[in-house]
Amino acid sequence: MVYSSFTDDTFCAPATAPVDSSIAVIRVNGPAALETVRSFFSRPEKIIPREACHGTVLDEGKPVDDVIILYFKSPATYTGDDLVEIHCHGNQFIVHRLIKMLMNRGVRIAEPGEFTRRAFINGKMDLTEAEAVNHIITARSDWEVETSLKQMHGSLRQAVNEIRDRLITLKADIESGIDFIEEDIEFISSSEALDSINKISAAIKDMITRCRTGQKLSRGIDLAIVGKPNVGKSSILNLLLNQERAIVSDIPGTTRDMIKETVQIKGIHLNIIDTAGIGIPSDEIERIGIELTGKKIEEASLVLCVLDATTGITEQDRPVLEKVQSKSVFYLINKIDLTRDAIESIDKNLPREAIPFSARTAEGIGILETEISDFLRNAFVDYRNSFIADVRVITLLEKALGSATEAALVIEKNEPPEIIAFEIQALIDYFSEITGEITPEDVLNSIFSRFCIGK
Repeated sequence: MVYSSFTDDTFCAPATAPVDSSIAVIRVNGPAALETVRSFFSRPEKIIPREACHGTVLDEGKPVDDVIILYFKSPATYTGDDLVEIHCHGNQFIVHRLIKMLMNRGVRIAEPGEFTRRAFINGKMDLTEAEAVNHIITARSDWEVETSLKQMHGSLRQAVNEIRDRLITLKADIESGIDFIEEDIEFISSSEALDSINKISAAIKDMITRCRTGQKLSRGIDLAIVGKPNVGKSSILNLLLNQERAIVSDIPGTTRDMIKETVQIKGIHLNIIDTAGIGIPSDEIERIGIELTGKKIEEASLVLCVLDATTGITEQDRPVLEKVQSKSVFYLINKIDLTRDAIESIDKNLPREAIPFSARTAEGIGILETEISDFLRNAFVDYRNSFIADVRVITLLEKALGSATEAALVIEKNEPPEIIAFEIQALIDYFSEITGEITPEDVLNSIFSRFCIGK
């Protein structure tokens, strides 16, 4: 994706989804935005900053649509440029016609993410805040929306700048000693410098941990539903999803392949995986499905092991119980709507108490969701203080940690202050790159090309 290098051109794009709806919004950004919209609006003199103006779009004197115009004057706008929003009816014929009228007047179509890129270029937000905008749009859980909003308001930038400011202070102290080296004045001792850089290293490690936690949660925690054939795994999947996603049948082995769907439990995104029943395969396809189940059990963060209340624990259950014993596992005794007689005997043979459950009546669903939520909160204790960071940020933090280790080594070796200051500057540069102060153009192109057009 190659972005326009011009900062004085005007571009536009729909800011709403390309589907018929009651209202659509078209954004026009740049120095010619206001005059362009005024050229086809029935009440051009009424368009004033931050006041909604109702009127008609005219094309060669003929009405195209009744619209509301909102004008935001530079620099007090999302992008920092003049910005006009056209709120029209959401029929896509109307939207396309308005876009064509704008293009006929010299306005070009925006590139993906160009509005937010302009906001970044104009200093309205730093790169961590700009990336958070995209995370808000693509978020799949309450936690992800909440965390992305915090980052859009500067939570990650603040954490980055706190470390960067400490590095700048440390570098200033070391460089001050260079200027007064002949007077033998020591602004900071080696032990103090080493203590400072070690504390900074610890802060970087903490930030990496918080970013990795956030990255894992944003991708979703894998929860595999496992059990012998015909134990009710697919019915439980459908219940969790509140839809008929998997085929349910009394015929054992109905599910031959893995089915993966996402669901939100207590605000956290889970990837629910319905696996093939573990048993004696009746054909090659079923055998492959069972092999995939074993692999998915190994990879999943959580396992939901389903047992049958009508049969108790049988020989068919043994391979399943063996496969899950080393995992974080929840045991469900399904089909309690038919009988509860075997619950006590099943519990005696499990390492932890099972949840009595009915996929047919939904009994036990609340307990299951609470236990999963409690487990995740304990496994990711500080998940609410984590960051949603992509590979770019985590890679830069890891490089910064390596650079901090190098800085500590040169301090321990009593290297000249010029060398120590050089190492610390490399550290500062990594943090400046995270916020976008020195980010290369190709990196910016990669980041903003992942945005939708109109944002």
